[in-house]
Amino acid sequence: MMGSANGIVTAPGKPPLFSFGIISDVQYADIADGRSFLGVPRYYRHSILVLQRAVSKWNNQQQLSFAINFGDIVDGFCPKEQSLKAVQKVVEEFENFSGPVYHMIGNHCLYNLPRKKLLPLMKIPALDGHAYYDFSPIPEYRFVVLDGYDISAIGWPQDHPNTLEALKLLQEKNPNLDKNNPEGMLGLERRFLMFNGAVGKEQLQWLDGVLQDASAYKQKVVVCCHLPLDPGAASKEALLWNYDEVMDVLHRYNCVKVCIGGHDHKGGHSIDSHGVHHRVLEAALECPPGSDAFGYVDVYHERLYLSGTDRMASTDMIFNSLGDSE
Repeated sequence: MMGSANGIVTAPGKPPLFSFGIISDVQYADIADGRSFLGVPRYYRHSILVLQRAVSKWNNQQQLSFAINFGDIVDGFCPKEQSLKAVQKVVEEFENFSGPVYHMIGNHCLYNLPRKKLLPLMKIPALDGHAYYDFSPIPEYRFVVLDGYDISAIGWPQDHPNTLEALKLLQEKNPNLDKNNPEGMLGLERRFLMFNGAVGKEQLQWLDGVLQDASAYKQKVVVCCHLPLDPGAASKEALLWNYDEVMDVLHRYNCVKVCIGGHDHKGGHSIDSHGVHHRVLEAALECPPGSDAFGYVDVYHERLYLSGTDRMASTDMIFNSLGDSE
C-alpha cells in the first residue's frame, strides 16, 4: 500500500536490518526549463538541487548503508560539449554521500556518453561494456542491478551486434519512421520505442545463476533496473522490451521480493501475480523549484518500507509469505 496514516504500518517498532537511499531520473542539464513530449514540465537546473538535498538528508540519517541511483544522471538535451562535465558534476554530488553509491545506466546517460566513457565515471563494475552486477549488504539480502540497455540502439558502437539486434527488433515491432513514436501501436506493443531496451541472453543466464545462488543461500533479492518490469506499475511506453522474459526468470524463484525502477517519471506501485512488489520511482527532474523526490528504504526480514520525501510516495512493501514456505 502507498503510505498509510496508520502509525503501526508506516513506523514498524523494531529497527531495520539496514537502510539505503534512493533517487531516480535527476536528468540534470545547465539549460532552461522545458517540457516532456507529453507536455509535463521539466526543471533541468533544479534537479541537481534535489540531489543535493537528498544527499544532505541521507547523511543526516546516519544509519544509511548505501544509496542507489536508478539512472538518467544527465538529460539528453544537455549540450554534447558539456556532457562529460555534467556527468562528472552529478557524480561528484553523489560522492558527497557518506557511504557507497550504486549507479545504473539509463537512456539519457547514453545519449550523452558512450558506455566505455560512462561506466568508469559512474564506477559501474562493467564486463565488456555490460553494466549488470550484484551485491550483498548483509548475508540475508542480495541486490541485483540489471542493464536494461544491454540490447539497445543507443550507447553501443553503431555496428555492434547489440545495436543491430535492437534496430532489427524496432524495425519489426514499430511501423513508424520515428522509432520513439508509439502512434498506431496497440497495448503492450507500445513499449517498442528507441528510448527503451532489452536484457540480452547472456545477462538472462547470469540472472538465472544469481537467483539460483541466492535461493541456495536463502537470500531475499531486490532487483533494480532503470526500466520498469511490470505493466501494473508503469506506462506501456516505459517498459523493458523483454520485461516478460525477465519476469519469467524472476518468477522461477521465491527469493525475489521487490523490483525497483525509474524511467516512468510519474512513479507507480503494483504487486504482480506472484506477490512480487514493483515500485517505479518518481523523478527528481519533474520537481518544481523547492519540491523534492527522493527517499530511503528501511529493510526488514519481511518487508521493505520506502520513506518518501515530498513528491516521492511512501510505500510499505510487505512480502508474500507463501513464497517463503514453498
